[in-house]
Amino acid sequence: MSADHLADALELVPEAWIADVAADAAAQSCTVTFTAAAGGLRTDVIDRIHAAGAARASDPVWESLTEGQRLDALFPSYNGIGSLELLAELGVTPVYVLTTAR
Repeated sequence: MSADHLADALELVPEAWIADVAADAAAQSCTVTFTAAAGGLRTDVIDRIHAAGAARASDPVWESLTEGQRLDALFPSYNGIGSLELLAELGVTPVYVLTTAR
């Protein structure tokens, strides 16, 4: 796994969704980092998302959608993909690290 591939995958996740994961970790007295899942990063999915965005870049309807709506369109089987589902599709795992003793 290269750090560049991981960073590329994480750039596809809306910032608000990353913030939600970080807030969940903080509520559990943890910090969060991200790493490749046991099966590795899913570069095919990462490439598919990039290709779809590039192909629709001049489409005003596509451009008017929020990041979440665009991801929902790319993953219709979820009927609304969430942050953890998207991370799984990308092959990324959040890792919670305990920051205080309980």
